[in-house]
Amino acid sequence: MIRKFHSIASKMDPTVYAFLLVVFAAALFALMHNVIRYVTTSEGIHPFEAAFFRNLFGVLIFAPWIMKKGFRSLRTTRPFLHITRAGLNSISLLAWFTALSLMPVADATALGLLSPVFVTILAIIFLSETVGIRRWAGVVIALIGGLIIVRPGFSEIGVGTWLILFAALTVSSSKLMAKVLSNTESAAQIVGLLTLLMLPITLVPAIFVWQTPNLYQLMFLALIGFFGVIGHLLFVQAYKLADISVVEPAIFTRMIWAALVGYFMFSEFPDIWTWIGGGIIVIGTTYIARREAIRGEERIPVSESRVGD
Repeated sequence: MIRKFHSIASKMDPTVYAFLLVVFAAALFALMHNVIRYVTTSEGIHPFEAAFFRNLFGVLIFAPWIMKKGFRSLRTTRPFLHITRAGLNSISLLAWFTALSLMPVADATALGLLSPVFVTILAIIFLSETVGIRRWAGVVIALIGGLIIVRPGFSEIGVGTWLILFAALTVSSSKLMAKVLSNTESAAQIVGLLTLLMLPITLVPAIFVWQTPNLYQLMFLALIGFFGVIGHLLFVQAYKLADISVVEPAIFTRMIWAALVGYFMFSEFPDIWTWIGGGIIVIGTTYIARREAIRGEERIPVSESRVGD
């Protein structure tokens, strides 16, 4: 089966193949986020504990790779920056998981698409990056999409919405640190240390709300880790095959998958404003990605490309 799949994939155009990989990864992340919503709302597992198990099963899946490479490959001369970054990523994950327990997954997904905009803005402030009028146009377009979703003054902005925006902001700060680390560290160090360090960090808040899961709940918690890791691997492979500006539009399918899965699991479906706003955000972020590709800028490790994953 696997050989047949590789045989078919090898005959496909790399760009088309990369696009399909992103679509499939988007489906896995939509499944993961809806499972998170299920275990935190229907099974009584606290979002903090669910976040810890997301990291635990992620480490278990990556363990063979880490053992093969050896812990020496993860040695670093910048431990404080790695720890700070893992802390920011953990805070973002905790906020995202909590938000999913409070609002529909498709709505959270739509707002989470703003993450690349925050990265661009923070890069201007802290890394003194020069941004031309065209990239600014992409930022403005994406922010307009976010305002359409939130509609301040026309609808109540709930706690979940603020948590999603906070999660996007904190994970964007983490990405900037990854960009700084990439000057001296390998991708294996950056990703491997993040994976390992987030485990004890997320354990601390989980202890205070701990509820030992039964086998049924443990199965869903394991699925969260599995979907997340496989989704990341597919993203990595996709960005190896094609430029990010080419496959970025496929990110919009995350909203479609999230809406479909959310409808069947919770009878939740986003309103028309969420679809319009999400679409505008994707247009803006795709334009930003295309401008960065033209400038030939170094990309932040794609294994951490999206908030809440």
